[in-house]
Amino acid sequence: MLELVLHPKREADEKALPHVLHYDPWLAARGDGFIALADHMFEELPRPIITEGRKPRADAEDRRKLCLKTLVANLVKAALSPSQYVGVAVPLGNGKLTRYDRKDFNADVLRLVIAEASQAGLVAAEKAVFKERRTVVAPTPYLLRLVAENGVSLADLHHLEGREIIELWAGSRRSGHKTPVDYADSREADALRVEMTQINKVLNTADIRLDDHQTGPIQLVRKFRIEKPQDSQKFDRHGRLYGGFWQDWPKDQRYRLTIGGEPVVDLDFASMFIQLAYCRQGVKPRNGDLYAIPGLEAHRKIVKSLMVSLFFRNVVARRLPSGSKEALPEGWSMERFKAEAAALHPAIALLFDTNVGFELMALESEILVGILTELAARGVAALPMHDGIMVAASQKELAIEIMQNVSVLKVGRALPVVEKPIEGPLPNNSPLWRSRAAS
Repeated sequence: MLELVLHPKREADEKALPHVLHYDPWLAARGDGFIALADHMFEELPRPIITEGRKPRADAEDRRKLCLKTLVANLVKAALSPSQYVGVAVPLGNGKLTRYDRKDFNADVLRLVIAEASQAGLVAAEKAVFKERRTVVAPTPYLLRLVAENGVSLADLHHLEGREIIELWAGSRRSGHKTPVDYADSREADALRVEMTQINKVLNTADIRLDDHQTGPIQLVRKFRIEKPQDSQKFDRHGRLYGGFWQDWPKDQRYRLTIGGEPVVDLDFASMFIQLAYCRQGVKPRNGDLYAIPGLEAHRKIVKSLMVSLFFRNVVARRLPSGSKEALPEGWSMERFKAEAAALHPAIALLFDTNVGFELMALESEILVGILTELAARGVAALPMHDGIMVAASQKELAIEIMQNVSVLKVGRALPVVEKPIEGPLPNNSPLWRSRAAS
């Protein structure tokens, strides 16, 4: 039986629980095997209680069937994905329908169908924990057997038209609470949507595999942010891409990915956030490691985190963030850290404590989207991280060239690109493995 492993609370919704698939109401499936599976499951659900002598309303039955098919599509993806999800995190709160919601069934119907499927022994549900996690639904061994008997596979899954891929959220980084904004249509949002549609199309036509297994449909979304729901609806802050199963993976697992049968290479802009801060000030940084603060050379990871945090404060930073003091050598305070950072980077010290971080993030994402669309126009699939991409090994030189060209276009100079080592063994059928073995 599946063991439901739930992980501790993480910052907001921006980092998914690594082994739980987030419910996608726009995920659907086709094929005789899936239809037979969904029909079988629907027949096993307990009948809703109605007044004696009356028939179930046809529209209510249709909503339950549609909701069940959507839930099953998500459970199939969770069960068959090589990412090894143990369940699906499902939002069950009621609220006003917005551009982000499906209109043909609601949370009440979803809650009812989950309860019925649980009663029928098809799913196991772990209730939500306030402010920590959503309800998690996992397939039972019985459901997994039905999936296998009906020959359902990830190839049966696809995304329906209509999901909003340009999202706008209101909320501060400090509070961690975010609210979706039901923004008005605009030419700007339309243009952003066209770019994401092009990127998703190339990703879904590419042969992207994990351990040589299909990974299911991909639908990236781009998320922008404003401070308050009543603020002007602009798309100039944040803008990062989310939804890729590879984005939160540990580095030592990336060797399992292939594109078109080739292993991937991991290309990254070096010291991206600091580079962008310098670009904003119209200054070129010195050579060398931009996070090499004297006395903290052996603590680069925490230095990077603290440096980036200085751009996301709208008040003067006086205390080290929670947990960072223990990661620093004795005697370091926020005051000392800021002084050393300002001495190392006087040209950008004026940006500390100005909350400019989301604008730098938006510039970072604009560069990334420019790279992805340029590669997509050439039929090349690239898996985006936040400040870099992974591409098939044979596309490495082209990708580096485009990364530098796009950065010139966006910020006026070519930002340095580095190749990060892919840790772990390579698949033994890959060209890199064969060349390594030959040598």
